[in-house]
Amino acid sequence: MTRPIGIMDSGVGGLTVAKEIIHALPSESIIYFADSLNCPYGPQSTDSVYKHTKAAVDFLIKEGAKTVIIACNTATAAVMPALRDEVDVPLYGVINPGALGAVRKSTHNEVLLLATEGTVKSKAYDKAIADFDSDIKLTSVACPEFVNLIESGEYRNKLRTEQVISNKLEAYKDSGCDTIILGCTHFPLIEKEISAFFNDEKHMVDAGFETVNIALSQLHRKNLLNTHKETPKHTFFVHGKNDTFETILNTWIPNIDYSIKEIYLTKEH
Repeated sequence: MTRPIGIMDSGVGGLTVAKEIIHALPSESIIYFADSLNCPYGPQSTDSVYKHTKAAVDFLIKEGAKTVIIACNTATAAVMPALRDEVDVPLYGVINPGALGAVRKSTHNEVLLLATEGTVKSKAYDKAIADFDSDIKLTSVACPEFVNLIESGEYRNKLRTEQVISNKLEAYKDSGCDTIILGCTHFPLIEKEISAFFNDEKHMVDAGFETVNIALSQLHRKNLLNTHKETPKHTFFVHGKNDTFETILNTWIPNIDYSIKEIYLTKEH
């Protein structure tokens, strides 16, 4: 099965998911859709996010994706499971895997969720965690500042990143939580700094990483993995303009064969 794995995100955050796939399955090719034109998704209505996500998923399927990972927590909250019933390829979101990862790691039954406004308002993590373990107390914090920091490329300035994290999370530094969910696929790009802010004393759950583990096991079970050994070429579609995308790509996933195409979706997509 030589068709590529599709990934969609509102911007650069899904690169953290792409990195995990490339590391785990170096023979798989990826097609990636970055919806920079409509980023960020967090403050938008559920209907708007659904429309953007559906257009991105449809585009990736038309480009030949054998499966699509919605590497955006806000989008996952808005479209799953309804969208899964509308497409004919396996579709994976990041919320249930992230919630399950937190439940497995927490020993104090207190979890801190860092996410976008849309994800927090959806209460999708509240429901998912309660379904897995109703004894766990979840505290949710909307962190749009983190998304802006990463999309702008400012996150590469360590002092600036530490300042933004401290300003946002100071009130939670001494909370009783023992586990933190990175409930936005952008946030692993600053995971080390978030962990350091909490003195490296918390379990960190990368929802994207947890999703990749589940998706790859399912692809194996469905015989959808690529059995060829050639080094693949990856394609990144940037919807609109994103002047920092390629720089962040090369920083986060260096030494891969890729092409970047700037696109604007037309009505047929």
